[in-house]
Amino acid sequence: MDAAKFIAAQLRQPSGFFGRHVMIHLLNRGNVPINNLALQVLRLTPEDHVLEVGFGGGDLIARIARVLIRGHVTGVDFSQDAVNVCAKRFKKLIEAGMIDLHCANVEELPSDDTTFAKVCTVNTIYFWPNPLAVIAQFRRVLKKDGLLVVCFNPRAVMEKQRITRHGFTLYEPEEVKALFVTTGFRDVQLVSGRHHFGECIAAVGNK
Repeated sequence: MDAAKFIAAQLRQPSGFFGRHVMIHLLNRGNVPINNLALQVLRLTPEDHVLEVGFGGGDLIARIARVLIRGHVTGVDFSQDAVNVCAKRFKKLIEAGMIDLHCANVEELPSDDTTFAKVCTVNTIYFWPNPLAVIAQFRRVLKKDGLLVVCFNPRAVMEKQRITRHGFTLYEPEEVKALFVTTGFRDVQLVSGRHHFGECIAAVGNK
């Protein structure tokens, strides 16, 4: 398999030895700047119940959990290997009832309606088959006035990388904002951050 195609597939769904022992750790390291942006706009409180979709190696979950003294964080990932790795990493917090993890499709979130105060996802939008259906799922599981944060790299940044020719859908910031508005989110904003590749974006909206 072409190397770029292989890496692209692993970014979408880390799996096997490479996914468990290499890609998950690369995701943790490479996503630090955009995770910083996610934390900035999430404006977490100690009581929040938060859902992260596509948690990968668990860097953002770990950082969220430090804030949620009386809250809870749920993680959903498309990769069973990612879930297994993070289940070991967060074993004590899972046993303490502070974290729960699930392997599921983003279009079929395993959560009841109006469960979470905040929902976030970082660098997953490129892989959604039906973006409107996914955003609608996020809206379904959010409480009234709940906050959705979708972090991503805009088209101008992503198209410079050869791997994005293999199964990635790239977006302009205004296109993501339009997805929020179409699915009923209000007060939608685009917040810009920086990383070593250039600009990253957080699309933020309230239910």
